[in-house]
Amino acid sequence: MTLQQTAWRWHRWLGWLVGLQVAVWVTSGVVFALLPFDPWVKGGDDLKRPVLALTVLPPALGGIPPVQVRSLVAVVTPAGPAWRVGVQGEHHPRHVPLAGGDWVAPDAAAIQAYALRLLKQPLPVRNVQRLAQVPTRLFIVDETGGRGDLWRVQFDDALGTRLYFDGPSGEFVTHRNEAWVWYDFFWRLHIMDYTGGEDFNNTLLRAASILSWALVAAGVLLAVLAARRRIRRRR
Repeated sequence: MTLQQTAWRWHRWLGWLVGLQVAVWVTSGVVFALLPFDPWVKGGDDLKRPVLALTVLPPALGGIPPVQVRSLVAVVTPAGPAWRVGVQGEHHPRHVPLAGGDWVAPDAAAIQAYALRLLKQPLPVRNVQRLAQVPTRLFIVDETGGRGDLWRVQFDDALGTRLYFDGPSGEFVTHRNEAWVWYDFFWRLHIMDYTGGEDFNNTLLRAASILSWALVAAGVLLAVLAARRRIRRRR
């Protein structure tokens, strides 16, 4: 078997083996180039992320003994600034309003009003739901990284904007829309991580990269051999 026949056979079989993934890499690259990342995917055109400016020191933290406090974080909630207090022996944190008084967990109306305050421009609200688990999109896209017990406010706009908030406290969690879903879908296909969507150095990607390199190398060799034949014929 000649060198050209060997190279052609390798190129053909490698093309069948990794050709689809190569097409996915090229297609996802086009998607990444065309989708406006900051304005659409990251919600820069729509969202004003909550900002917290502290002007007071922690109060008595709702009667929680200081020795039981394992964490203390200032957060923004629909009811205003609050302390998120991690208490020894308790799985879920407590919330204490910075202004004092008793903590009142947000309801759907409070979540909707807070969501509207976070928008740069008003959008019509489609629905407000509290979800134990956020549904997977396009079979592999997880909008909240597996996090559940969230409020979701869906807006009736062209991109299908939706804001997620923590269920018990109403703290803002993340912004999502259809542009983000498609971007994440192609990102997972691009890095070949179909679960978490973050491991861009996994074994499957390494193997596909090596095989794709071999496919290109065989193609380059075929091109060189073809060019050499043309030169010989002209001579």
